[in-house]
Amino acid sequence: MTQPLDLLNKAPRCEAVAMLAPLVERSAWVGEATVDARPFESDEALAEALIETILAADAARRLDLFRVHPDLAGREAIEGSMSAASQGEQGRLGLLQLAPGDMARLTQLNAAYRARFGHPFIIALHRVADLTSLFATFEGRLGATPIEEHITTLAEIASVIRARTARAFGAAATPLPSQMISFDTQE
Repeated sequence: MTQPLDLLNKAPRCEAVAMLAPLVERSAWVGEATVDARPFESDEALAEALIETILAADAARRLDLFRVHPDLAGREAIEGSMSAASQGEQGRLGLLQLAPGDMARLTQLNAAYRARFGHPFIIALHRVADLTSLFATFEGRLGATPIEEHITTLAEIASVIRARTARAFGAAATPLPSQMISFDTQE
């Protein structure tokens, strides 16, 4: 059986860009700017290429990337308009069904963070054990300087990309039915 990374490496450009889209939250430009670096030797190489694309972008473009992320348990969660990856990541910690007190606290933290930094709080939820540690980290990061928080946010996004890439293209990944088609390598 063809592995997902092989499918990505052989896919026509537009299909490969579509395969990369879920790896970086609502920022197709990252996949579009990275796809021509194919072939990727591993999921780690793919993740590093995506991260390098983000780091090479100017500060305004990175800020735009930050701004397309959903708030934790925010409007997108309530409307059901988050990406499938974000739903899974937030759902694992129970953020999609918080008790009223926790929801009020998170809403307040989201608003304070946005007011201070101009974008949503971004954290690699796969590294967060529980709500207690999430709230502690959130409150601690509110005290960071804008440049410290910009750097931390980039590191968090990089961690999310690595985790999503490993799930989608790592050795243990199984091709999705939509990825099991054979791609003609001619574009």
